[in-house]
Amino acid sequence: MLYADNPLLKKDTIDKLLKFHTENKLDATLLTAQVEKPSGYGRIIRDKYSSISAIVEEKDADDFQKDIKEINTGIICFNKKSLASAIKFIKPNNRKKEYYLTDIVNIFYKKGYLVDALKLPDINEALGINSRLDLAKANAIMQKRINEDLMQKGISIVDSASTFISYGTKIGLDTVIYPFTVIERDVKIGKRCFIGPFAHLRAGTHLEDDVLVGNFSEVVRTKISSKTLVKHFCYLGDSRIGRASNIGAGAVTANFDGKKKNTTIIEEGAFVGSDTVLVAPVRIGRKAVTGAGSVVTKNVLAGQTVMGVPAKTKR
Repeated sequence: MLYADNPLLKKDTIDKLLKFHTENKLDATLLTAQVEKPSGYGRIIRDKYSSISAIVEEKDADDFQKDIKEINTGIICFNKKSLASAIKFIKPNNRKKEYYLTDIVNIFYKKGYLVDALKLPDINEALGINSRLDLAKANAIMQKRINEDLMQKGISIVDSASTFISYGTKIGLDTVIYPFTVIERDVKIGKRCFIGPFAHLRAGTHLEDDVLVGNFSEVVRTKISSKTLVKHFCYLGDSRIGRASNIGAGAVTANFDGKKKNTTIIEEGAFVGSDTVLVAPVRIGRKAVTGAGSVVTKNVLAGQTVMGVPAKTKR
């Protein structure tokens, strides 16, 4: 039985802890860490033989105990039967009259149960989240891990420190992510794509292979087919874009009518001119063209060219 409350913990560490616990047939195995300034953490108390005798929370610790640098990470592996037999002895004896599960360590010690600890080599896995500052630090650690994992898999991230990618994002081989790009959850990116800089891919975005989404572009709930260019200053929401299309600088899909979101469909090979506004729901046909600055309120047939406000067919 494992009690854990730290999202920064790596799977390898959990596996080592479980192996150490089972091989030594322990009643409880603590995961501890050495911290130079252990503010906010429970301290590991050891007896004169260096055996673990208790965990003392900081708010209940005396000055001597606060100087202890070995801390409880919040990860404890228990023998289920041992825990069941002793948990009823936990009492609210602390200052706040709260029940602490960590008091079980002292109960085990007094009963002669076997308690040991495994020390973490990476202190970042032991960080607690007790404030917005702690949360920011944890987010930075997790983002670094996500980016490093993607780079190990063949994705180029030009500047990892300024690139923010959500956990679970799927990105194809040889894709390049430029600085100041934000990629949210539920995004799929194909092979050999180029994203950013200053791009924002939101939930529900799916890019096929060889797509370019460039500077200051935002995409949400949109599928962009292969070899399509979305190079500058665009907003694409609730859209389906066909293969080898070109979305000009400043193009916008006006997908919200005040009550609901509507869909824009741009078929294969279409050319959407700069500063075009596509008022959804609307369909741009195969190899159709919209002139720069057009406001398209009606469907455009395949091969047609439209321009103006509102856009009309060029004869």
